[in-house]
Amino acid sequence: MTGTLFALKLRLFRNGPHNERAFSLVAGLVLAALVAAGSVAASRGVIDEGWIAVALTVWGGMWVFGPLAQPRHEPSVISREWLRGYPLPPWRLARALSWTELLGVGPLITLACLSSLVILAAPRDPAAVASAVGALVAQLYLLVWAGKTVAALMAWLLQTRAGMTMAATQTAIMLAVSFAAWVPIAAWLAPRLGEGDTTITLGRLPAQVIDVLAALPTGWGYRAALAARDGAGFGTALLPLAALLAAGALLHLGWIALTARALRRPPRRAAPQRPAVPGRPLSLPFIGPQVSAVVSRELATWLRDPARGVELRSAWLTPLLMAGIVALTGWSWALPFVGPSAAVFGGMVAINTYALDGTALWQLVTTPGAARADVRGRMVAWALLFGVPSLALAAVLWAATGSPAGGAAVGGAIAAAATACALAPLLALVMPTVGTDARDRVYPGQQAGDPTGAQMTIFSLVLPAAFLPGVTGAVSGGSPWVTVLSGILLAGIVLYATPALTVRLLQRRGTSLLDAMAARDAAVLRAPARRAERQR
Repeated sequence: MTGTLFALKLRLFRNGPHNERAFSLVAGLVLAALVAAGSVAASRGVIDEGWIAVALTVWGGMWVFGPLAQPRHEPSVISREWLRGYPLPPWRLARALSWTELLGVGPLITLACLSSLVILAAPRDPAAVASAVGALVAQLYLLVWAGKTVAALMAWLLQTRAGMTMAATQTAIMLAVSFAAWVPIAAWLAPRLGEGDTTITLGRLPAQVIDVLAALPTGWGYRAALAARDGAGFGTALLPLAALLAAGALLHLGWIALTARALRRPPRRAAPQRPAVPGRPLSLPFIGPQVSAVVSRELATWLRDPARGVELRSAWLTPLLMAGIVALTGWSWALPFVGPSAAVFGGMVAINTYALDGTALWQLVTTPGAARADVRGRMVAWALLFGVPSLALAAVLWAATGSPAGGAAVGGAIAAAATACALAPLLALVMPTVGTDARDRVYPGQQAGDPTGAQMTIFSLVLPAAFLPGVTGAVSGGSPWVTVLSGILLAGIVLYATPALTVRLLQRRGTSLLDAMAARDAAVLRAPARRAERQR
């Protein structure tokens, strides 16, 4: 049974989409190579080896908190929905399926990262290297099953409204820590950067910090490798290894139990939580009735759809948590930059709206002249939900802190909000990820598409737009008002040029996109393009 499932997963890897997997593999291996290179420098005394403990802790945290960043996505390549009707005991099926979870990009790049343990122990002797290899395997075993169990647990919790709120909160915490946890370290290394002093001191980490990191489960492998290298005794190195294997085995059994429970449950049918009643028409200045109707629909969908609801809550909460992290450091001058960050997060969560709407797109396709109103209505709704709050956040924090970089933050928030507002509908048409149709989706844990590739795309486009006004202001002499005006100019250019392109793309691809929703396969969108190429 296990061999059959391994063969199935290999075929899925070979015949499935490769772009996102290849990007994750390359990016992950680059980061793992940096950690390994740091361990080489640490073994030669160039840097403090405590920084390797920091890197391994961050890497392990990505395994534990990573599933919380995308709580509504199916964590496994082989979906449990495919195996629910098999005439096999659920526990046996879950146990066989569990070993296929060790095959993937994540375990591979983590193996490359944990090779730093072997590098640290290499100068000692073969026995220390053997112990480090054991620590590598045991640490990998723990991290993989920690991540898989957290993902399975979140899929279970997301079936309730309380679970949705919990998932959004945990997602926001994870994102805030991921994007702002470097600020306390940077404030420690360059405490006077806000005053123009760029002096950086890269010294030894306090011993208490290293002891805390080594005491965490993510540092047990590090502690075992160093104990073997320093000749601390067989028992000192064996205890962390035994703890890693025991904790990994418990998490492994927990994943099997959660998966067996999911396999025993019959599929749930979608049922409305609240009756659909006509809402009060939304009246907005300078906006026609068709666009206002789209805005009203989008606002209601963001508040009612379970898949969008988790993203909405996390996008609102993450900037506030980031502001709390930054406020605890001496870098109060950096607080206004939380505003542009909020615009970036808002763009990332709104990247897949057309695919999330599913086959309801037929109303748009069959209504003449509705494309323009739909695109502009989605943009206005995004501006109300994310754009205006991000601008207000940057301006309020600038006024509260008197930061010398406040003009760059406000200008960056204007440019980032405009870029995200314009690009989110465009990339939703260019890079849709189709999953369970909206009418069949009961809770966010169901397969609703995995837009990671599109999220990384809009992140790489909006982030430079947020920095561009600051660069312009610095070149022109550092005037904050020049920075704000450059942000407004960039916003005007983007908002003028992009919506027309989105409307034309929607008119051209609307029918194909609807076919992809009905087939629940984004590959349907690529078929007309391939036929057109063959005809040429």
